[in-house]
Parts: sequence; structure tokens; C-alpha cells
Amino acid sequence: PPPPPPPPPFFFLFLLFFVFFLFILIFSLNTFSQNTGPTTFPAEIWYCEINDGFTMQDVRAVSMGVKKFSEENGMKGTQYLTTTFMGSMNPKGFELMTAWPSFEVMGKGFDDFFTAGAGNEVFARWAEVTSCDKRELVTIERTWSID
Repeated sequence: PPPPPPPPPFFFLFLLFFVFFLFILIFSLNTFSQNTGPTTFPAEIWYCEINDGFTMQDVRAVSMGVKKFSEENGMKGTQYLTTTFMGSMNPKGFELMTAWPSFEVMGKGFDDFFTAGAGNEVFARWAEVTSCDKRELVTIERTWSID
């Protein structure tokens, strides 16, 4: 049998136009998405006091244990320590907030750290260094950020 006839010339023009349009569409979506990451993310806040015989340096050392756990498990996240400098002052009081980029990352962290026991040693040290009377899981919303 004879070979099939070649496609009409407009087919190649249409294909070229389609590829060009697809490229422009993908490029423009990528451009619009720059610097607009998610504005909400999950966090955990512990409201605590430093136990007698310990200092904020001990709290920071425990935080570094959580950082090491996160690095070893390929987890993204961050921790913040807050202390009051005006208002109701408590020299032993502080809050520790851990934040994750998504609920999936937070859930994996809780599973590994608490359920699987990978954080047992760090958490035991946490209980030795601090007394916490409240813990909350919250959603943080970033309304603006200046870099």
C-alpha cells in the first residue's frame, strides 16, 4: 500500500502555536506564583516556665535537639521562643512555637517524634527543663511580610 499522505501544512502551524501557547501559559503561571507561598500554616505553642536549676540556655539546647531530629528526618519547620518584655512579667515564663509549612509535614513530625518514639530522649529532657501548663495547635496566617 502507498504511504499515507503528509499532514496538511496548517497542522504543523497549529502544533507550533499550541506548543507556544502552552509554554506562555506555564511561564505566566510560574511568574504569577513567585513570592506568594501559602499564607497560613500550622503551628504548636507550648506555654511554659523554666524549672528551678535550669536556664533559657537549657531550653535552647532542647530546641536544638528538635532541630537535629528534623534534619535527620528531612523535615522543614522552624521554632520561636517568646518572652514577655512588657506587661505581666514572669522571669521564668516563655512560649515555644514550632511551625511547619503544611499539615502533612506537621503530621509526619508528630508521628515520628511522638508515636514512633524518635523524640523520646528530647521530650524527656524537655520535661526535665520545663513545666508547661498549656499547649495549643493553631493556624498561623501571614498577612504581610517585608523581606
